[in-house]
Amino acid sequence: MGCGNSTLQHQHSLTKKYEAGTIRITAMASGLAPATPYFSPYTRNRVKQASAFAQRLQEVFTIYTPVAFNLATLGRMPASPEGMAPSSDIIRHSKIFCTLGPASATEALVQQLVTAGMDVGVLDLSTGNHKEHQIVLDRIRRVEADQACTVAVCMNTKRPNLFTGRLFGRQPLQLIAGQSVSLRGGSSDGHVEGGLDAETGRITIFVTTDALCQIVKDGSNVILGDDSIVLKVTSISSDKQCEATVTKALKPLGEHCQVIFPGCAIPSPCLAQPTFNDIKNFACAHRVDFVSAAYIQTAEDAQYLRRFMVECDHGETIRLIARIENEVGLRNIDDILGEADGIMLCRSSLAVELGPDKLGLMQKLVAAKAQAAGKFMVVEGQVMESMKWQPQALPCEMSDVAHAIFDGADALLLGAATSIGNTPVQAVQCTAAVISAADHSLDGRQAYRHIHKTGMGDSDSELIEPFEAIVSGAARAALDMRAGLIVVLTTTGQSAYLLARYRLGLPILVVSQSEEVMRRCNTVRALFPFPITQAPGDLLEAPLQEGLQHARDQGLCPSGCRVVVMAENLADGPDTLPVLFTRVAPGDAQQVWDGQADNRVHRTLCPQTASLSIADVVTTTPGPRHTKIMCVLNPAAFSLSTGGRHKAKRPEGLLARLSMGSAANTPSKGSGTPLKSSPIKMTAAASPVSGAIGAVQAGQLGAGQGGELVHELTALMEAGMDVACFDLSQGSLEQHLDLADHLVEVQQHAKQSGKQVARVLSLAGSDAHIVSTACQTIELQEGQLLKLIDSSSKDGVAVSKGLSEETLPSSSPTAVHCTNMAAIMLEFGHKLVTGDGSVEFEVVIRDAAKQQIQVKALTAGTLAAGQQLRDAAATEQAGVLELTAADAKAVQQFVHRHFVEYVAAPIRSLADAVALRQALDQVEGTAVQILARIEDVEALPDLDKLLQRVAGVYISKSNLPSQLLRQDLPQLQKLLISRAKLAGRISICSADLLASSHAQAKAAPAEVADVTNAVLDGCDCVALSVQQMQIPHASTRRLQASDSNSSWCTTDGLADDRADSDAKARQSGTFARRSSLNAAMTALSSVLQCAEGALNASAMLSYLKEQAAKPLPAVYTAAISAVGTALDCHACLIVTLSRGSQLPLAIAVGRPPVPQMLITDSKATARLCSPAFGIFDLVVDDMDDVTGLVAQARIIAQEAGLWNGRDSVVVVREDGGGAPLIAIQG
Repeated sequence: MGCGNSTLQHQHSLTKKYEAGTIRITAMASGLAPATPYFSPYTRNRVKQASAFAQRLQEVFTIYTPVAFNLATLGRMPASPEGMAPSSDIIRHSKIFCTLGPASATEALVQQLVTAGMDVGVLDLSTGNHKEHQIVLDRIRRVEADQACTVAVCMNTKRPNLFTGRLFGRQPLQLIAGQSVSLRGGSSDGHVEGGLDAETGRITIFVTTDALCQIVKDGSNVILGDDSIVLKVTSISSDKQCEATVTKALKPLGEHCQVIFPGCAIPSPCLAQPTFNDIKNFACAHRVDFVSAAYIQTAEDAQYLRRFMVECDHGETIRLIARIENEVGLRNIDDILGEADGIMLCRSSLAVELGPDKLGLMQKLVAAKAQAAGKFMVVEGQVMESMKWQPQALPCEMSDVAHAIFDGADALLLGAATSIGNTPVQAVQCTAAVISAADHSLDGRQAYRHIHKTGMGDSDSELIEPFEAIVSGAARAALDMRAGLIVVLTTTGQSAYLLARYRLGLPILVVSQSEEVMRRCNTVRALFPFPITQAPGDLLEAPLQEGLQHARDQGLCPSGCRVVVMAENLADGPDTLPVLFTRVAPGDAQQVWDGQADNRVHRTLCPQTASLSIADVVTTTPGPRHTKIMCVLNPAAFSLSTGGRHKAKRPEGLLARLSMGSAANTPSKGSGTPLKSSPIKMTAAASPVSGAIGAVQAGQLGAGQGGELVHELTALMEAGMDVACFDLSQGSLEQHLDLADHLVEVQQHAKQSGKQVARVLSLAGSDAHIVSTACQTIELQEGQLLKLIDSSSKDGVAVSKGLSEETLPSSSPTAVHCTNMAAIMLEFGHKLVTGDGSVEFEVVIRDAAKQQIQVKALTAGTLAAGQQLRDAAATEQAGVLELTAADAKAVQQFVHRHFVEYVAAPIRSLADAVALRQALDQVEGTAVQILARIEDVEALPDLDKLLQRVAGVYISKSNLPSQLLRQDLPQLQKLLISRAKLAGRISICSADLLASSHAQAKAAPAEVADVTNAVLDGCDCVALSVQQMQIPHASTRRLQASDSNSSWCTTDGLADDRADSDAKARQSGTFARRSSLNAAMTALSSVLQCAEGALNASAMLSYLKEQAAKPLPAVYTAAISAVGTALDCHACLIVTLSRGSQLPLAIAVGRPPVPQMLITDSKATARLCSPAFGIFDLVVDDMDDVTGLVAQARIIAQEAGLWNGRDSVVVVREDGGGAPLIAIQG
């Protein structure tokens, strides 16, 4: 899809920048103070006349992130055929904001943070007083002077003071859905208390604002806490009181609970007296560089605040950052961008008001708009949040940081990780490493083309202002010349700020005498300040040569490279435009490998294209979910004995307590009865397991026959499980066979209305796996001792054992139970590493008799159940895959019982895939397909050949090659997904949903963004692991009382009886895992649906046509044609008739924007297609009556909500041995 009205974008973003530059040049040339605000009334009038507000909300914005790299750019991979290293590995372009607090306020720590990569220090005036923050500010200035560097300072204004008041008796108030309550505005002091009036039975809740009834209206929602209590306003009683009804109450209401008014404009705290006092007496008095204003909701808010700053002494030099924290501000983002100098997206606040499902999409849209407008954008909200308490970031957090850079953000803000965290310096170092890797993964040429097209429109039909044309020309010249550096000589900085938005991947050295310009460079990507003592004027050569020498000394450019220079010459007056010329960097020219330009090294373009509007991210219109969900089943979470048989007695009320899925996956009314005349035996329209439930209720599957386990598997299928994965690293083979047997029973008894669930056997491999630890995770300190204990039974099959509840002596090493101990029974002094290479151990004691070893942690990090442990020396050796005895036995048993369609195995080379294929063929598993788990870099050079041998890739971030640097893992995931798409293979990615939730059962913004980006990258299926759902006991009671949205709830401001919660948790330990998994699946479904709504099918299809190897097989040519036909005729459904899986899987690779209904007479084919994107299967008795089958499919699709019953349907069917036939039905 296009970007909508490009003329409006041109007028709104680019013309303003040119006129802004003109005004600034006039002010500086005449010796006056810089003009503020930047934009002339003429520009504002043009913007206001261009489009109505409603039109802007619907305007579709195309977001394109051209990530491209080859294997040589990934960490420790071989560099190039000549062995030369990439030229720009050490340069970080994007910036880091750090909130300074108790954990980082000392001068020594500030110095360490600056050395680690802090560009902007943030002082949050919501806490502390002016005197305390002045001390920290003085320390920053001293460090800046000592290190001869530039460090900017940003002041955060206070957030709105909207909380509930006191309650009767200071006791929590238990609300019930449907109750009537009164909301009363004003402060609740010691003389006025809210709560339940015993005499009248009336419930009153005080809110600390006098403008309550000006904020809300009839029908408005009011959120108390983090979405745990929701009220709906029914009437306005007076100017300070309104009546409301409780619509959701998951927890008792406590005092001082945050109050949120979704979609309502609140009295802006930036216009309150405390804010004015902070700006005048702190920001202006101490000359901070930026003011980050909370809850900017309209352009008028920004205008008013800027006028106030200009009136204060020294306030005209302070730059304004608008913090977008609610729906009103998001809707007005275009107008706010016209007034503010930068944007800060506050994800945590937006997640509470709008829900977390679309956080990733919001970030992409705001970043794209800010980039087109030439304004810098900062991402805030739980960035690297887990590093508050651990020295290593979670994989999803590193992916979140990398994708923020890919999206176009200029900077990220570290909040709790640096203000109150245990390891603030490590948090900055880790963030800097991930940012540096992401910065150099962007394709500068592709990025320039996109921003030039979407930001400037069609240059053949639109007028481009001279200032913008020259800046664009400088960017194009640098790309065409393959320059290594751009130098901008400026007194205003305006040309440099505009040039940076093109994301060229080149450093831009800003040479200026203005201290203000230098500090502003610390917020804009790719800008590097170089201060000089006087304005360049007509004498450009001297400061230019100084800057070039500085750039070479700092590693910004190699010796002898070409340099593009843009100079603002102010000598002839304000209308003088910048001039362009070229230079050569000092020193002798060296041959430097340029991975972006060298055609000898194959590069993979991994673009991500989304089409979004403001209306898309503030409203919810989910369609059918196309991305599939795979549940990694851990026997410990189900009702199985260690011997493998189910328990005889089912806990009372278990089925009633299990979450049964989201509304989006609930079948349509009336769709549960199949048509009597139809040959179809199973339909996707009906409840997939209602037959199994009926069988249990009828006694066909009683308690003695696994009734409890059937209920549990039924709940998972109802919640949305499409693929079941049996992970041999967790639990015994007999337990997994028991699970598989009962899963087959569920589907057999649901045969009149069930869906086909694919089954994946995940082999343990030759590495050891951690089964259980003393707690959910172990935060390792350097030098800490661990005792690795064999968790195998006498026959050598792994058994999942829990640790004794007895507390180990403090001097004893921490016990960790592992499978396959033989792989790590190493001699003294040998080293072990985790699967992702994050933690390294040394063997200190070896007890061969007991199959135990003691190891010492050489690095700090996190250890959790499911992680791999491997011999560090073995990672350097490449050998052919040899199945362990346990894996070989499992393959034979699963294949013979027809329990498996896919086998996922660690593939470390092309020979491994060949060996596994031979092993499967020997046990009559010719129909079983292979999913490659890439766990060694040796597999990457032959990745394309390997993909021809397997059905797809299974990407688990915790088990990616340990030889790679951890900051390169997000790029590797994108590479694997893209290569799989181009090869016509499926890809499955792990989803770390709830993995970072240590104290609360809610997903973090990083986790939501990780899932969103996996979908937009082209992932077919996401995997959820039961072990990730093990949450602390304190959260169990909340989950038991929650609804389908419980995974987003927190305990902030709500009463919580932790002792009672812990007691309940001990009584039902495994229930917490099951309930959490169902809640996570429901939440995951919602995130997937939102992400799918932003997919740009046309761009994806064009990518496949351009990048896929030629010639294409006939089936893939037909599949691409089918998807293109559906796009061209605006069809709403694709019906595929096929006995095999090749044709429907090929269509799924094309990412059709509409559902694909597969009609087949083979259950095996249906299960093989279950992990693929957008396929809904229908199994029939025979396929002779094509016309009748298509007619029945249309009816069933309409009942299931897959087709609207009006638009065209594309029909694709096999034609014997020839090419598939494509037809269109109106």
